[in-house]
Amino acid sequence: MVPRIGRHTGDSGARLIDISPPISESTPVWPGDTAFTRAVTSDLGDSDAVTINRITTTPHIGAHADAPAHTRIGGAPIGSVPLEPYLGEALVVDMTGVDGAACIRPVEETVERLGGHLPQRLILRTYPKYPREWDNDFAGVSPELTHWFADRGGVLIGIDGASFDPMDSKTMDGHHAASDLGVAILEGLCLDEVDEGYYELIALPLKFLDLDASPVRAVLRTLPSSLSTPTHAGEESS
Repeated sequence: MVPRIGRHTGDSGARLIDISPPISESTPVWPGDTAFTRAVTSDLGDSDAVTINRITTTPHIGAHADAPAHTRIGGAPIGSVPLEPYLGEALVVDMTGVDGAACIRPVEETVERLGGHLPQRLILRTYPKYPREWDNDFAGVSPELTHWFADRGGVLIGIDGASFDPMDSKTMDGHHAASDLGVAILEGLCLDEVDEGYYELIALPLKFLDLDASPVRAVLRTLPSSLSTPTHAGEESS
């Protein structure tokens, strides 16, 4: 019998939703940070054997993961953080109606409405439409929400805004709360095509040994109905 390539029965109906904004010279970055640029160092069009590009960029571009080293002397660089938080079941919560930083109440209300199951990963949508230009007024994540989530076994919070902390923050309380509690940070996610609900998150950072962050190619995979049914709070679906 000749083996045939096909879809595993457990993947039936699942689809990927790309939540990574495109990266190019027009991608906005934090004011004063290093914008994305590229140069062609070898070009098939010039009769070279291959095309090769050189890029210059901040690692905090597009969808990205912050490491503890971003805000803490002696904090772990992104190449040393555990990968488990960036892969697994996640709950997307709509916070577009919230003024200020993302907070606890909308998460509680969404969890109750969907049956009481709180996964270990939260993805917070604060924009009705992802901004294509720099936005000074992005919503951060309140330290109270991070503490509340970590107390219940949470390991990652992702947001569509540029940072966990407000633009004018000097103390970086949101980042420090996440570092203190071992909660991984994702920022800059594009959630325009995502409804509230349960998904599988896949957003692994690159293994930059000494950097304070890394871009990620973040996607959400829809869950089969048997897996999206709420289970006991704090447990992963299998």
